[in-house]
Amino acid sequence: MPSQFSGLMIGYSGLTAYQAAENTVATNAANVDTKGYSRQYVEREASNALRVYTSYGMVGTGVNVKGIEQYRNEYYDMRYWQNNADVGRYESHQTYMSRIEQYFKETSTTNGFTKVYSEDFFDGLNSLSNNPSDSSVRASFLGKAQSLSEYFNTMSNNLLNEQKAINLEIKSQTEMINKIAERIASLNQQINNIELTGAAANELRDKRALLV
Repeated sequence: MPSQFSGLMIGYSGLTAYQAAENTVATNAANVDTKGYSRQYVEREASNALRVYTSYGMVGTGVNVKGIEQYRNEYYDMRYWQNNADVGRYESHQTYMSRIEQYFKETSTTNGFTKVYSEDFFDGLNSLSNNPSDSSVRASFLGKAQSLSEYFNTMSNNLLNEQKAINLEIKSQTEMINKIAERIASLNQQINNIELTGAAANELRDKRALLV
């Protein structure tokens, strides 16, 4: 036979469950404009029924709070993460390409590949083919060939320096990612240790306990 206080305990379980639900609703309302916040809900389940060996079978014992969960859609989460990664990759590409494009820029005051190669060098080559015995034409062509060589050397040095800068940036980002990965692994281990006891990690009153 169930305790005379069974009805009170059932009522108490309902009050505590709905208190948790009310607190969760208040948290949702407080974070309505918080960037990155996901709406939460209280997941509840019926408590284990009590066998009383009577003709009507078993008696309910109230409600349990299983945990506080987020309204998430795994498919949309995966799509967001993938697209966000693509955006980051293409933004990085755009940054690097914009920097490299500066080396190939041609203006009225800056001689680029078209000017140095197509115009100066080939014009000098055509003049040389028409007047191979003229020493002044040969000297002019050698000067233009030297200018072309200097252009390629300068371009090579600029691109090598850009590559070194990018490699240093990659090294710095890799070190940061490794530190974050180590932190995540540590947090996952703490969460596993907590949940092995049967508790839910997100039910800790002081979430800072995970950051110790």
